[in-house]
Amino acid sequence: MNESTQPTRPTPLPFLGVLRIAGPDAPTFLQGQLTNDVRLLADGRTQLAALNTPQGRVVALLRLRLFEGTVYALLPSELIEPVSALLRRYVLRSKVQLEAATELQVGWVRQGAAPGPIVFDYAHDRRVVAATADSLRMVAGSAPTPVRAEIRDEWLAMDIADGLPQVFAATSGAFVPQMLNLDLLDAISFTKGCYTGQEIVARTQHLGRIKRRLLRYQLPPGPVPAPLAGLFLDSTKVAEVVMSADLDDGVHLLAVTSLEARGSALRTEEGREAQPVELRYPVATSD
Repeated sequence: MNESTQPTRPTPLPFLGVLRIAGPDAPTFLQGQLTNDVRLLADGRTQLAALNTPQGRVVALLRLRLFEGTVYALLPSELIEPVSALLRRYVLRSKVQLEAATELQVGWVRQGAAPGPIVFDYAHDRRVVAATADSLRMVAGSAPTPVRAEIRDEWLAMDIADGLPQVFAATSGAFVPQMLNLDLLDAISFTKGCYTGQEIVARTQHLGRIKRRLLRYQLPPGPVPAPLAGLFLDSTKVAEVVMSADLDDGVHLLAVTSLEARGSALRTEEGREAQPVELRYPVATSD
């Protein structure tokens, strides 16, 4: 989506929320929990990182920003409480406070807009702001646009077009980071040291065992496959749906697929054909 068609007022994204990780030990604590090097947040960047189980499966994907010593994490609203509960298990004596930032509303704004201090550089042409309702009303001198029922599908379709995975409750704990292409999206540091699940992630990378990757497909109009629904080549299940978006021209989706099936048209369980669509970044055919 180009700049001329992006919103001039914040567009609410009610399915996303913000987790606040505060306290003097917050960056150090997160360094031991997430896949990316949290120390790099000090330069003002937005950072994509995964929270894993000890078995190296992705519980949630977080987009992080550091502001005034506090880390703010953007993630699906439905995962904020589960993620908070999981992280609290590891706090121990660390001086860290975890809480849902319920006073902050999440909105999509035009690239280049500067509506407030907590702005996530989400993609090359998309920014997300987290601000109070009063602050959002100050952007462009007006209130946010009304919530639109179709905005979730529109947003996920842009994620799918950009090859950006999202993990929701239905897929939490289903995939290792490399299956979601997180190593290709600069969401994993292989030099930062230990974090939860690090041994599995590192072994997967260095032993060349990445045999399944996130790939893009499109179905004709019709029912939207459920998360983790299978896609088949002949009679063999070779892929699992990660996320889908229902648009007028059909169902767009990302699926974790065996690389042996890459480039092939797949079928849903009911027989609809899923045509492969190229991602916007290269994915190796073997590792």
